[in-house]
Amino acid sequence: MQALLRRSGIVLVVCLFSLFAAIFLHSREARTGSSPAAQKPASHVDPAEAYRLNTLGVAYMNQQRPADAQKLFEQSLAADPTFEVARVNLGISLLAQQKLEPARTALAAGAEKLPQDPYAWYNLGLVYKDLGDAEKGVAAFTHVTQIADEADPWYFVGYLNSQLQHYDLAIAAFQKALAIFPFHASAEFGIAPLTSAAAMSKRPKSISPNSRK
Repeated sequence: MQALLRRSGIVLVVCLFSLFAAIFLHSREARTGSSPAAQKPASHVDPAEAYRLNTLGVAYMNQQRPADAQKLFEQSLAADPTFEVARVNLGISLLAQQKLEPARTALAAGAEKLPQDPYAWYNLGLVYKDLGDAEKGVAAFTHVTQIADEADPWYFVGYLNSQLQHYDLAIAAFQKALAIFPFHASAEFGIAPLTSAAAMSKRPKSISPNSRK
């Protein structure tokens, strides 16, 4: 599964929101006789602009331009600091550039505010994997399995548990990935060596003839 991007909702929702925002701003301008730009305070929050910038950022990511996308996601958050979808997308753009620590910061903050968002938690898991923090990676991917019926999160639960030498947990996770998607080659190939490793780990350790009892 590749790093996943969140738009601000389906296209219809965005279009309707933009339309209603435009109608509201136009009517306010007619009542006051001045433009919104002239009245906008320094701390003005502009959700419509935040949506627009986020959507442009997603378009740049689809063109494999994560650095340009990062700038747009940052601008989106400047327009509306509470727009957590843009924060998640910012984290994904940073991950695509292997800027792992800032990616972790953005994705952890976004995931905390969006506990039911599998995109945030999946990409947070990828960051922890790349940072070498297997335990936190397992926790993040396990969270994804609780809110989304996908094979890849289970694969990464298995992969990271194998690194932690939790072989039985890894095998079980690979099997769950295969139950969802039987053609998941990585999960299939991951099981065989772990079966042998799990068996070896359960064998009683032999006592050297020269060891003292």
